[in-house]
Order: sequence, then C-alpha cells, then structure tokens
Amino acid sequence: MNKNTIYISDQTLYLDESQGILTNSEGIPISADVKKISEGEYSVLIEGRSIHLFLSRLKDTTTATVNNFIFEIQRETLRDALTKKLQKESGTTNSSMTVRAPMPGLITKILRPEGSEVHHGEGILVIEAMKMENEIKSPRSGIVKKIFIKEKQTTEKNDHLFTIE
Repeated sequence: MNKNTIYISDQTLYLDESQGILTNSEGIPISADVKKISEGEYSVLIEGRSIHLFLSRLKDTTTATVNNFIFEIQRETLRDALTKKLQKESGTTNSSMTVRAPMPGLITKILRPEGSEVHHGEGILVIEAMKMENEIKSPRSGIVKKIFIKEKQTTEKNDHLFTIE
C-alpha cells in the first residue's frame, strides 16, 4: 500500500496510489477526474467543480497553481507519517543521525569541521567517485558532532561519514 498525505494550503488530502483513491481528512472518498493537458498542466474535475492545475517543481519544493492561486504542496508518505509519530512518542526527534557513504570513493574535501552548525541541505563533504565530485549534504539542521573520515581517505559504500546532532 502506498498511501500519501498531501497538504495543499489548509487542506489535507490522502491519496492511496495503489487503488487510486483520494480522500479528505475525514476519510470520505473524493471523486476526481484528471486529464493531462500538457507537461505539468492538468484539467481536474472534483465533485463537479472544474479546476485548472499547473504543477511546478523547483529543487525540493512543489507548487500547484490552481485557478491562478499558488499553493505549496507538501507530500508525506505513510512511512514518513509513522516515523514522525514514533519520534514524537519516543522523544527522539533531536537524536543524532549518522550519514553513510552512498558510494565508494575518495574524500576530496571536508567542508564543515566537527562542532560546526549546519542547516538542512548544506554541504558537509565532497566525495569523488568515477571522476565525478559529489557533495554530501546534511539531511537536517544541527551540529556536526563527529566526522569519521579524513580528506584523501577512500571509503566504501555504507561507511560512516559524519554524525549530525
């Protein structure tokens, strides 16, 4: 089952992609007829109302222009929702997170030293793999607690790189 939560403006909708069912926050199915006009442009008929929809994706943000009004879309999978719920229940939202190497390669630069404050998406280090430099970014805001590697060191896939706290 692939259930997604979609936040558009102040509305919360749930989409079960496996069954193609869209429901509102009370779990009541919403009938929707979607016709693709062009890339990123759709004509949507929801419960008898016609909506002209443009979807735009810039970096990590998706926006929907609905009848000339722009809304940011936040998509949350069922796994994301369960992870948030478990973190809240256990009080581990501020715990440390260790980032592992996504590929084997050579560490060419360490951009942030231990103890430095970082924001979500900021580069921590650069790993060279197959003659391409890949910047490894922070998955969340915090402090670089520990760096497990040094510049000019080779790493294997899944080796520990750094910890954010």
